[in-house]
Amino acid sequence: MKLWLLDADVIIDLLSAGIFDDLVERHEVYTATIVIGEVKSFYSSGEKKLINFRTLYVDNGKVKELTANAGEINDILLKIPSLWRGALHAGELESLAILSREEDLIFCSCDALPIRTLPFLDASEKGISIEKLIKISGLKRIELEAKHTEEYFQNNLSIGKVRMVENFKS
Repeated sequence: MKLWLLDADVIIDLLSAGIFDDLVERHEVYTATIVIGEVKSFYSSGEKKLINFRTLYVDNGKVKELTANAGEINDILLKIPSLWRGALHAGELESLAILSREEDLIFCSCDALPIRTLPFLDASEKGISIEKLIKISGLKRIELEAKHTEEYFQNNLSIGKVRMVENFKS
């Protein structure tokens, strides 16, 4: 059993694909408090479905809630390039702060910037693409968007590593 820390985009996309419930049955799934508030709807069969994520998944223990304090979030902001600080969403920042604190979690996001931030946190090995998450979890195959692929994830991780080296030199 793996311990997954999921970003809002991942939760929404897995709900839309109809495989989120299978994931939470097979693994321990965690998410940040802010992310819980961000997951308000998803699409199923082309129709927008409203969801109270906290009630359906957190309150009954299917998904575990983790919170980062202001100091932990500030520590993340101090480690990343100043140009990126305003571009990360609050849920992404809180998730990255939790990831830095919790050794056993693996972070899944399909947004470029949080992926690029991982090397700055010495957490390149603590991230995973949706494609790889689905494969490792034995979930049914779904049609993947480009942002879900391992190639996209690794490309953005590589960009982050290059930026880290450039940032270190300056």
